Amino acid sequence: MVYYIEYVFAENFLIDFILLFITGKLIKSDIVYKRIIAASFIGAVYVILTVYVGREFMTFFIVKFSVSVLMLMVSFDIKGIIANIRVILCFYIISLIMVGIMTALYYLIYDRLTVNAIVLSLFVGYAALHFFFREIKARIDKNNYMRTVVINVGSLSSTLKAFIDTGNELSDPMTKKPVIVVNIESLRNILRFYENKDDNFESLLSGSNNYNLRIIRYDTISSKGEMMVVFTPDNIEVKGNGKSISVVDAVIGIYPNKISRKGDYDALLFCKILEWEMNVNELSEVRQKII
Repeated sequence: MVYYIEYVFAENFLIDFILLFITGKLIKSDIVYKRIIAASFIGAVYVILTVYVGREFMTFFIVKFSVSVLMLMVSFDIKGIIANIRVILCFYIISLIMVGIMTALYYLIYDRLTVNAIVLSLFVGYAALHFFFREIKARIDKNNYMRTVVINVGSLSSTLKAFIDTGNELSDPMTKKPVIVVNIESLRNILRFYENKDDNFESLLSGSNNYNLRIIRYDTISSKGEMMVVFTPDNIEVKGNGKSISVVDAVIGIYPNKISRKGDYDALLFCKILEWEMNVNELSEVRQKII
């Protein structure tokens, strides 16, 4: 089979361009097409020299690696050693995934691997990687908003997992304090007098007078005039993500159903908690400087 030099050049230029473009998208770098075109040209020229000049040293790993690093340096303006290592790893992971997809296509279409099939495999790989990275980012973001909440009433306490809901701006109309919405099942250690799980949650009001239980009304997107039983505990502590607030000035709203469908948290914190955590950290830094 005869391979024309212009065909080999065009094919490798296209593959390098797509790989660099996908790398830039996944690392969220600014895409400068002139730079990617220049880097793809370098990669295609390297392949031509390797195939037609045939010098043995050009196939050494260190030479291949150096060329790939040069292509990445030309394509992206990345600062810092760690950032550059991340880009290199991302580029090679993408390349390996694409090679796997193209190898599968090679056998599925009976050894007829066309340029169209290569391009298709590259974009299918990009879609898969984009979904994968998005899921990882979503999980990381969710973990950053997870906290541990300790609620104390007298000698009783309940420890539960909570998620910071940036859309939760519910407050107690009487005290103007923000409301932490908690699944009633997570408060069993505190609300021991309430044993009937099938009973209406509003019957809590007649269960005990020691908790100062009362009803507040609130509106949601889908309905208005909803009711929730709330009480003010002796102390609320919020910990997590390297931060801690030992005294949280808030009330507890009792929710009768599960708050998380997956069951990974039992309460919803309010968005203002992020501001309070920032203030606590700033105060801690000031104290350390004074000491």
